[in-house]
Amino acid sequence: MDRFRVMESFVRVVRAGSFTVAANQLGLSRALLSRHINDLETRLGVRLLNRTTRSLNLTEEGRTYLEFCERLFRDVEASERAIVGAKAEPAGVLRLAAPKSFGTAHLADAIIAFAKLHPRLRVSLSHENVSLRGSHYFIERGLDLVLCIAPRSTSATVGREIAMLDWTTCASPDYLARAGRPATPADLARHACLVHLNASSNDYVWHFESGKGAMSVKVPGVFHSNSALTLRKAAVAGLGIAQIPHYAVADDLERGLLAPVLPRHRVPPRPLLAVYPQTASTPRKVEAFVDFLAAWMASGELGRKPGKALRSIRLAS
Repeated sequence: MDRFRVMESFVRVVRAGSFTVAANQLGLSRALLSRHINDLETRLGVRLLNRTTRSLNLTEEGRTYLEFCERLFRDVEASERAIVGAKAEPAGVLRLAAPKSFGTAHLADAIIAFAKLHPRLRVSLSHENVSLRGSHYFIERGLDLVLCIAPRSTSATVGREIAMLDWTTCASPDYLARAGRPATPADLARHACLVHLNASSNDYVWHFESGKGAMSVKVPGVFHSNSALTLRKAAVAGLGIAQIPHYAVADDLERGLLAPVLPRHRVPPRPLLAVYPQTASTPRKVEAFVDFLAAWMASGELGRKPGKALRSIRLAS
C-alpha cells in the first residue's frame, strides 16, 4: 500500500465530504478509494470516519490523524518550495474566506487583479462571516487563509495586519429627527443602537476618542447582526444608530441617506487581518496574496496603512 497516496485519499475524502466527489477529483474508482480508507483504518487499528448514507463525520482519532496528514503535506510543500526557490511562481489553488460585507463590496477587485498577475494560481473565495474556532477551522473548511476585521483568539495561527479600517457612528436623518441627536457618547445609552456582533470582545461596549481622551459606553441593542450590510440597511431604514465599517456606509453618507453621529468623537480604527495556520514556512501562494492585498489596500482609500510597517502578530491560544 502506498502510504502517502492513501493519506492523500483520506484528506481528499474529508475535504470533499463524499467518496464519490473525492474519487472523481483523484481520478480513482469509488471502490478503490473506499479500500484505501478501509486499509488505512486497519493498519492504524482505529476508526477514522463514521459513515452513513448521507454523511461522513470524523472520529476523534480521525481528527487527530487529519491534522497529522495536513501538517505533513505542508512540510513536504515547504521543503519542495525551498528546493525550487522562494521566488517560484505561485501555483495550485488558493482557498480563502472573507466577511460578506467586505468580500462582496471590495475584495472582488483585488482578487481579479491578483488572478491576472498569477495565471498559474486558481483562487477560490467564500463569502462568510468568519468565526475561527482554532486551527481545526482551516482543516474542516479546506482553507488556506481567512480575512477577519477583528482579531480572533485561536491556536496555531498567525495574523498579518493588512490595513487599518475606519469605523463610523451614523443614523438616518429620519431617526435623528424622531429621537434627537446625541451630544455625547453617554447619550447613546438612551438611544436605539444597532449592534455589530463578533466585531470586538464586547459588542455592546462602543469606544470613542476625542481631544478629551478615550471613553467607552455600554449601549442598548435593539437590533443585532454579524453583517455590516444588514446593519447598514437597518440604519438607513431608521431603526437606530449604528457603528460599522466606514466602507459599508460611505455612499449613504455622501447621498444623505445616513448622517454622522458624534462627529467630534472618533471611533478607533480596527485592523483587517489575514489569518493562516502557523507553519515552519508560509506557503508561497499565501505569502504572495497577503503581500499583494496589503499593497492594494495601501494604494486606495478603503484602508489606511498601519502606523508602523506591516507586521505579523501571533494570535494567542
